[in-house]
Amino acid sequence: MKIHTPPNIGEEIQKIWDSGFITEGEYSDLFEKKFSEYIGNPNTCLVNSCTSALSLASRVIGIEKGDEVITTAMTCMATNEPFFNDGAKLVFADIDPKTGNIDSSDIEHRVTNKTKAILVVHWGGQPVDLDEINSIAKKHKLKVVEDAAHAIRSSYNNLNIGNHSDFVCFSFQAVKHLSTGDGGAIACKSNQDAERIKKLRWFGLDRQFKGPSRWEQDITESGFKYHMNNINASIGLLQLPYLDSLIDEHIENSLTLDSSINNSKIQILSRKSGRTSSCWIYSLLVEDRDHFRAYMKKKGIHADVAHVSNLRYSIFKHFKEEELVGLKQFDEHLINIPCGWWLSKDDLSFIIKNINSY
Repeated sequence: MKIHTPPNIGEEIQKIWDSGFITEGEYSDLFEKKFSEYIGNPNTCLVNSCTSALSLASRVIGIEKGDEVITTAMTCMATNEPFFNDGAKLVFADIDPKTGNIDSSDIEHRVTNKTKAILVVHWGGQPVDLDEINSIAKKHKLKVVEDAAHAIRSSYNNLNIGNHSDFVCFSFQAVKHLSTGDGGAIACKSNQDAERIKKLRWFGLDRQFKGPSRWEQDITESGFKYHMNNINASIGLLQLPYLDSLIDEHIENSLTLDSSINNSKIQILSRKSGRTSSCWIYSLLVEDRDHFRAYMKKKGIHADVAHVSNLRYSIFKHFKEEELVGLKQFDEHLINIPCGWWLSKDDLSFIIKNINSY
């Protein structure tokens, strides 16, 4: 992974630093507006990480000890830990090993009278089955939370991710498509939830308070220090003009890999109709992952896993109630190869040549 660096980033940060207005303010307000417009959802709030966004979703849903959240184990631990920290019992559904996404047909039978939410991840940017999942949620009066850390500008049924479910959480962490150093955003279906989150992200106070001093307003709900500062926001503003071209490169490279990889020992993931992936990572399934990784390293090509099954971690092991066949297959054979904007045509050809020769 490489980090895109826009020109004049140092000068912009220095200007903000010298101004003395470093925390949330003019730049974060503007970045919040611009990112909301980019995804097409005005009910979008900036925060300091995708993990914070997920924590806020958990708070607004009202997750408490003993509540159940149906989720995927094939993700970064940061997806599930916020709900775990609030006392939720994580109910792991299986995944579709052809996509890496939660298997929508393995969700409904796991719903109980304690279920509060369904938590999903768009693996590599490929959207999950949002129609089926939101239909289950509506039937059982559940909330849907999307971890869209991989999925800026992915779309489902011609609508950008960020507009389908109750809460959609984005990441601007170091190596994501849109990097602000660190940061995130949460897009809400309801304006009421968004306004509540804007208070919760800053101790329960409204930073737009019109009185003589924002400190004099009442706090009716305890909050957090989850806001994005002006420095991170200024980087986001500098990155936004380049975002589409960077994502276009990821998509073009991934489609070239799709059409060019031809090796019976290697399985590429499926792409479902009616959705587009922003192709943050490019995942393969290989029979002997360690051997393949060593082979690629010898060729000078980085290949590795991005995340592992959360059921490998001690804190989550007691939630395992059965063998999840799709998860096991995917977790044991997953490897990721480069597909990013930094690859030249020659780089891509070299990668393909060596994969096909494996």
